[in-house]
Amino acid sequence: MSDSIIERERAVAELMGWKHLEGIHKNDGWDMIAPNGEKIAIRFDELSLETEAHYLELEQREDRNSKWKSSGFGIARKNADWWVMANSEKLYVATTKKLWTIVKKSKDREERHSRRNISDPDKRLFSRAHIVSIDELEQCCLLVVKNN
Repeated sequence: MSDSIIERERAVAELMGWKHLEGIHKNDGWDMIAPNGEKIAIRFDELSLETEAHYLELEQREDRNSKWKSSGFGIARKNADWWVMANSEKLYVATTKKLWTIVKKSKDREERHSRRNISDPDKRLFSRAHIVSIDELEQCCLLVVKNN
């Protein structure tokens, strides 16, 4: 995890009054904790500004021959209470339960994507995701905060 992502997570935690856990629970699907003890997962999606959609990753695998493993939202939906998607313009805060309802309702249109591996740009990272339009995301959010 890059230092810039950690710095951005810390800034969001400070803005919202949450405690940043320095990546301790990243593999458990959450990154921060609210004062009431609720667990918060956060992902940054700058591409959402261009695509007007959030890439909600559910599973990934290393190559065509490896097994699918839960990742991103696929892990967070079971372990975190809140999902935060942030880009340079806004923070979107939704319960994982409500966001999972959107995914379940549209199971007929399961989407499979291949994205570049951030740590090795020459390597493909295979992932399955649900593409949530920004409008759909905003509708299921409890809170949308504009970044200044």
